Amino acid sequence: MEQKSHTRLCACGCGNRCKGTWLPGHDQRLRAAIENEVGGLVELRRIIEELLHRSIDVKPAHNNRGHWQRHWASKPSHTSHIHRRSS
Repeated sequence: MEQKSHTRLCACGCGNRCKGTWLPGHDQRLRAAIENEVGGLVELRRIIEELLHRSIDVKPAHNNRGHWQRHWASKPSHTSHIHRRSS
């Protein structure tokens, strides 16, 4: 008996098939292509806000305890594990 394929075309338009909506990373590829086409993320936001006739609000993140925090304040430094060699 022949099995039906439960795949669909990737939503980015690449022509490849996937089990979900996107192949890994292809949502970001599409986002980047759209941003590049319109001149960047700020311009994309302006276009969408104009089409929707409203502003897009970015809400601050909050931690598990319900306290508001800044993302950068809670993340460890990316360079904290790098040790420089002395010359």
